[in-house]
Amino acid sequence: MDMEKSGPDPRDRTVAGPGEATVLAEPVWQLMLVCVGCGGVGGWLLTLLADLWLSLHWVPMKGPARLLTAVPDPWLTVGAVVVGLAVGLLLGFTAVYESLTVRISDSGVVLTVKDEDREFTHDEIALACRDGKQLVLVAPDGGELARENCGLPWRRLAEAFAAHGYDWGAPQRS
Repeated sequence: MDMEKSGPDPRDRTVAGPGEATVLAEPVWQLMLVCVGCGGVGGWLLTLLADLWLSLHWVPMKGPARLLTAVPDPWLTVGAVVVGLAVGLLLGFTAVYESLTVRISDSGVVLTVKDEDREFTHDEIALACRDGKQLVLVAPDGGELARENCGLPWRRLAEAFAAHGYDWGAPQRS
């Protein structure tokens, strides 16, 4: 069952007026929330795993676990959670930096990854399609113009490309 809402997606930004463009980007707050949340929980779990690690006689390299368990509570838990949150924050910023933003207009497409824009005119693109978890732009001669990892909603991408006059290929792999 398709759980996506019909109608405009609040994550999409559309510039109105002549030369209207549709911009699709992964929501920053979701990426950050997942990374920071996982980092904090991971830090807390690390304190529990250190005790387990020491209780298993066959596990090698017990030094780091002994070092962790030597720190008294609540400092061990607070410290591990803070370090986990910091690592999660760093991972979140990295995920946001490496995520794909697609700007689609009647005149062309701009793919932005790692603050680098790659622009393609409408005439350069014969087909836009999905290949697994990647967005692929295909040239009229059949060659690949671009292939980028993509976490954007495929249905919204297909609708945006079609709305601006581009051919969209059916999903090839899941």
